[in-house]
Amino acid sequence: MAGIEIRSLRKHFGDLHAVDGVDLSIRDGELLVLLGSSGSGKTTLL
Repeated sequence: MAGIEIRSLRKHFGDLHAVDGVDLSIRDGELLVLLGSSGSGKTTLL
């Protein structure tokens, strides 16, 4: 069972597509690490 499920997440800041079409499923008890360069949308996803 998914503790968190995200489907087709999109976030735009004007013309900037910060997050576009993200699907994510995290099951209960799983650990998730978001790794990426500065400005890649990690915080926006959270």
